[in-house]
Amino acid sequence: MMFFHQKTRIINLFKENEQPEKERPKVFAAVAHITSVEESNNPEKAAAKIERLRHTIDGLLTSFAHCDLSISIQTLPNRHVTAYLPEYQIKCIQIQEDPDCDPMFVGFRLQEEFVERVEKFDWFLFIEDDIVLYDAFTLEKLENFNRQSGDENAILYPNRYEMYQGTKRYIDLTITKPFLVNKLSSVEIEGVKFAEFNNPHAAFYCLSRKQMKLWIKSGRLFKNQIVNVGPLESAATFCLLECFSIYKPHPSNLNYFEVRHYDSKYSKLYPEPESRYTLSGVNHSSKIPIVKDS
Repeated sequence: MMFFHQKTRIINLFKENEQPEKERPKVFAAVAHITSVEESNNPEKAAAKIERLRHTIDGLLTSFAHCDLSISIQTLPNRHVTAYLPEYQIKCIQIQEDPDCDPMFVGFRLQEEFVERVEKFDWFLFIEDDIVLYDAFTLEKLENFNRQSGDENAILYPNRYEMYQGTKRYIDLTITKPFLVNKLSSVEIEGVKFAEFNNPHAAFYCLSRKQMKLWIKSGRLFKNQIVNVGPLESAATFCLLECFSIYKPHPSNLNYFEVRHYDSKYSKLYPEPESRYTLSGVNHSSKIPIVKDS
């Protein structure tokens, strides 16, 4: 008991200033968000869109609570549901409407906001309105990768998953056939592996100021160009390939850096219950016996 009380007093000596003062990273997060005019004017019809946008914003507020965070909703007039968000979210977002933008190209318009603010923020985050990030160590993981990858043009994307019927499905490893990994290059940092994939899409990226300047210097020739799949995917992922090599966590450590696709449409289209990229913490191989009272 004496040891316990002494230990408590020693711990209390260090309870002050547990977190040393340091400069908070400045993060500019831009959310690509478009709905139909009908959904914009009718919250009942827009219920699903409201829910997923709310989760996206909450994920940002959670993951970057230790940062100076600015959230911008990139949209068009009468094509968004921000008026139906909770009051606390409305107070912490900026709504940027561009009436002259093609709805399908709002992701490219979003990038111009990054260019205009390149000297004002440390990090520039692109996210679609159905992607949820819950990772307070996002910036630390990106900084570590950027510092140790050995290539200033290498950038790290998260793996994207869906939750469907109680299972976690890494959808981008199954919707592209054939699935390839390590065909170009891979890297290992402090026991964590990363690789280039033939489908690097994640609907999410986060660039440092240095990386943004590299991209600007490249000339951004893929701006407003449909590079692969369509304009949404091109803006979110494939246009960056003109300047960067895109890595994701290797299949051996999928969950090191990940985001949730707040939907289940790809899981329904590509169910593959036996896929090694479909994970569950529950053992479905055997049933738990039911013990009846005698």
